[in-house]
Amino acid sequence: MGRIDLLAGHLPAFKANLHCHTTCSDGRMTPAQVKEHYKAHGYSVVAFTDHNVLIDHSDLNDESFLALTGIEVDTDSFLYGKKHEFNQTCHLCAIARTPCGVRPVYRAEQYTGEAIRAKIDEFHREGYIVNYNHPQWSAEGPDEFLHYGLFDGMEIYNHSAEVANNNGGGHSEYALALRLMDHPIRCIAADDNHAGLNCEDDSCGGWVVFRAPRLCYADIIDAYDRMSFYASTGPEIHACCIEDGTLVLDCSPVRRVHVMTQYIDPVYCGFSAENSLTHVEVPLARVPAGARFLWVQLTDAAGRKAWMNPYRLTGR
Repeated sequence: MGRIDLLAGHLPAFKANLHCHTTCSDGRMTPAQVKEHYKAHGYSVVAFTDHNVLIDHSDLNDESFLALTGIEVDTDSFLYGKKHEFNQTCHLCAIARTPCGVRPVYRAEQYTGEAIRAKIDEFHREGYIVNYNHPQWSAEGPDEFLHYGLFDGMEIYNHSAEVANNNGGGHSEYALALRLMDHPIRCIAADDNHAGLNCEDDSCGGWVVFRAPRLCYADIIDAYDRMSFYASTGPEIHACCIEDGTLVLDCSPVRRVHVMTQYIDPVYCGFSAENSLTHVEVPLARVPAGARFLWVQLTDAAGRKAWMNPYRLTGR
């Protein structure tokens, strides 16, 4: 049956924050300070996604650091179409596929699924990838995000929302989107850092790790497109593949490994009271015939999680 690498362990690993704010909008660190702070914590990539402003920070690049050009746009229900007595908002992080020369695209001016879907389509036409941010913090549910069209990724964890508001998790929303939206949705954990070093630290709490040949703009974007990365708040995934009809996973020591499909129950649930699971093999023969994807999730003894991107099953 051969081998399919879902995460190629032989390629270099590049830790990344795909949602970041600086003094160019409402962050407290300058872009240069962000670079130094994240490099000191083992990061190689930061997407600079200041609110409603697109700035190329390629001047920060060096042999061990890559700045991705991005923007975060927000459409607020109080301004553009309130539906309830509480506020709702849709935030999108758009990351340019090339570091310079892209046209800025700004927020939708109606808080409707149609207007936001049209905005995502516009971002795509202009050469961006689009991640849908912090659904729980945004007070959005399936009545909203299921109508936003073909966004490329979705935050399953947002560190700033978690430490500041206790609502940075997005696992339920992400799982529902996987079940009901018939297109690939990349799994994103990110910081959304604002306060930096001046209050409770909202940096370095959620990240993705790319596997790519080189630390260059084209290779990182290509790794994003190929889903050659995982999201994490702690555990490390060293490699993951399907070989001779078996899903094979190697990781740092964890307490639990779940392999999920669209169904309620897992295909596989591994448990180690000693937090010592590091290798898992799951025969695909255990996967129900109607399953549309496999989604690997890890939990360590401290409750920190890591998530593979879902692998879409075909020909079943």
